[in-house]
Amino acid sequence: MSSVAQPTVSDFYAPVLNSLEQVKHRLVDVVPPDSQLLAMTLHQSLHSGGKYLRPAVTLLSGLATGQVTDKLEEVAAVSEMIHIATLLHDDVLDDADLRRGKQTVRAQWGNTVSVLSGDYLLAQASLKLANVGIIRLVSVFAHVLADLCDGEVEQIRSSFDLETTWESYYRKTICKTASLFAAGCESAGVLNSLPEPQIQALREYGKNFGIAFQIVDDLLDYTSSEAEMGKPVLGDLRQGLLNAPVLLALDASTLSETDRQALRQHMEVIFQAEEAPAKAAADALKAMLVDLGAIEQTVQLAESYVGRALEALSFAPASEAKTALEALASSVLRRRA
Repeated sequence: MSSVAQPTVSDFYAPVLNSLEQVKHRLVDVVPPDSQLLAMTLHQSLHSGGKYLRPAVTLLSGLATGQVTDKLEEVAAVSEMIHIATLLHDDVLDDADLRRGKQTVRAQWGNTVSVLSGDYLLAQASLKLANVGIIRLVSVFAHVLADLCDGEVEQIRSSFDLETTWESYYRKTICKTASLFAAGCESAGVLNSLPEPQIQALREYGKNFGIAFQIVDDLLDYTSSEAEMGKPVLGDLRQGLLNAPVLLALDASTLSETDRQALRQHMEVIFQAEEAPAKAAADALKAMLVDLGAIEQTVQLAESYVGRALEALSFAPASEAKTALEALASSVLRRRA
């Protein structure tokens, strides 16, 4: 077996590295000078080991279809600020103590500080968009914020519901994950004054990239360790959320009524665990997902959305940036954490 390390997502950022550094500087600029506590929470959040994937995709979309301007760098910073704000809020909603292997702001300073830190970032993101001065982009990201709320409410509504549908799953996935990727890509097209069909093609790339990213994230919940994930595994199920592997298992043509009842019983045991899922139920559930082919089908489902993302990019001329966008989409399938 080869010992050559697989490239990470950041290995594909080369065409926009300089611009990405400018984005990081723009993020540091939003830290308030007059509030020591807020400065500490934002500094931790902005330097928590994130991969800057959303701003990188935004910048590469601009370079692949024209150029990266100061305004696009500002929009890329906005995409990361919104992402970090949602993490700060999600940690409160999920009672999360760990993220990327580190204590969350919520765990260190409490729910209120975590929520307000996220709110501050959203306010600063709005100011940045106002300064860019393009009404369409304000609208694009306003829709993202609405989608994030819509997705969270849908997630709450469908929690602990063993009858969760694919429609509900895709709605949550698009609202909570894909919409922000789509907005960054659309913004690149708007700022490069592309024809509307090409702007929408870029948006489709971002949306399908985001869906594939979430499906693989679902898969990792069953195939990775807590050390690799930097947070507890089976997190979705412990919160009562049915994700892609479980939905595929429940839809399996080979699923007998006995197996269906066994799956549901295992999930109910995990739902009811107060601190950690019952190990026997978790192990049995994972084994059933493998036996029913749900793990492999989840990979195939993610591959289908990567394919849609790549097809959406077909209009763009060959370039280093386009190659990077294609490689990034394909690399989603090789994620380990």
